[in-house]
Amino acid sequence: MRGLCIALLVIMAISLSAAEYQNGQLYLEINLAAEKQIQLTPLIPNTEIQISEQDGLFSRAFKGIVTISLANQEALSYFGILDHKEVSSAIISDSLVVTREFYAWENSQLTIKHELLYFLNNSFRSREAAEQFASLNRIPVSKIMEIPLVNSTVKLQNEQGDVMYLETPLKINCASSIKVNGGSLSFDGSFVLKTVNHKLVLNHFLPLEQYVEGVIPNEIGNNSPLEALKAQAVAARTHALSLLVNNRHKADGYDLCSATHCQVYKGKYLVNETVLKAVRDCQNEALFVGDSFADATYHSSCGGKTDSSSAIWKGKPLAHLNGVTCIPEADSFDLSTEAGVRRWMNYEYDTTEMNSWEKSTLSWEKSITCTKLAANLGMSYISNIKILSRGRSGRITSMLLEGNKDVRLDNEFKIRTAFGGLPSSLFYIKGNFQVSSGVIAIYPKGNIQMKGSGSGHGVGMCQVGALRMARQGKTYTEILQLYYPGTVIDSKWMAAKPKGIFIDAE
Repeated sequence: MRGLCIALLVIMAISLSAAEYQNGQLYLEINLAAEKQIQLTPLIPNTEIQISEQDGLFSRAFKGIVTISLANQEALSYFGILDHKEVSSAIISDSLVVTREFYAWENSQLTIKHELLYFLNNSFRSREAAEQFASLNRIPVSKIMEIPLVNSTVKLQNEQGDVMYLETPLKINCASSIKVNGGSLSFDGSFVLKTVNHKLVLNHFLPLEQYVEGVIPNEIGNNSPLEALKAQAVAARTHALSLLVNNRHKADGYDLCSATHCQVYKGKYLVNETVLKAVRDCQNEALFVGDSFADATYHSSCGGKTDSSSAIWKGKPLAHLNGVTCIPEADSFDLSTEAGVRRWMNYEYDTTEMNSWEKSTLSWEKSITCTKLAANLGMSYISNIKILSRGRSGRITSMLLEGNKDVRLDNEFKIRTAFGGLPSSLFYIKGNFQVSSGVIAIYPKGNIQMKGSGSGHGVGMCQVGALRMARQGKTYTEILQLYYPGTVIDSKWMAAKPKGIFIDAE
């Protein structure tokens, strides 16, 4: 049986994240801000914000806006030389030990472990001093690590001028929703504040399911059909769990960020009853390939066909991310060819059920001057553009730009960026072109006009396609099976709550 196993290790050391498993739910830390100063504003004026140290010995209730700043910025970190690291219950008393939590997928279980970093007894206030010591003792400089101080002091001050000093990490709670640093979004519940890399890191501490609720309306829209929302919920949950296993933010002091680098999370903004029902209806469900989480990546609009992960990201081919047909009419076109793409871009098909946003992703036109394109690539001028390859979706995966020097772009995102931030790399350049040995050559002059389709990288679930299928009466499982063929939905990846605290050792 798939299960969740939490390994808790009790030692006096630094821990940069604090995921927990409570009452059958996985709790995460989602980053909201990482700044030199954090300002918390209750949505209801003069509401008390309860702030306490982790051990609960020191606590204070502040009314109204609270500003938190670093009190000992000049001494927030020092440098050590790594001796060795392991996952173990053994502690060497005369060594400096630092812990970092990380996720591991072992024996069909998601496990939260503690990585023990053992350092030499020598410590240094600057990297230069550590490098000098390492050089004298023939120690590789790669073993030098910056280590944040335990219990960094922060200053808390409210509008009335009341001041208090506490040691991080801090637990923060408020009966009202809270705005962070004057932003427009508000968040409620529990928060954690810590110091990492000379900054205050504020995280929202909440269950995975609540996190999913805050993601799906910002990724696919809160007015989407229920089955599309459920498909998005499963994909978002699976994607989050996959990111945890990969420990993307292992050293940053949180589990996931709240931006597109992970997934867009905005708390309860745009969350409605349909969103809540969608998450409840597929609670804890995730996609699996064999005994591991599937890569459940997704994007806004494929433009006709989705692409393979190996073509877009040059990685190992994945059977469930090999590309599928999204719009049936696209099957009549070979989008891996220039001629097929040009014909498809000018083909008219039924879009009557789509909203304006969906339609805008299926047909767009952009332009960029040759001078600007050359500057974006560090070139003086461009004499010709060669399209070397396209994926099955029609997205350009490799192109060569020749001029005062040659620049080759073998990444669809780099292509989009070079051409001024295009919605996708599924486009063709208007005007005449030549074909030689299968290579398309364009000789641009002045302004480069592009006609394109799609939005995003084109791998995994197409959100526009999921919306269309839901309107046609397809279930969320049918949607997921189209875009992630061969995957299995399972909600039994969490084990019963562990009894007490135990040590995980290898």
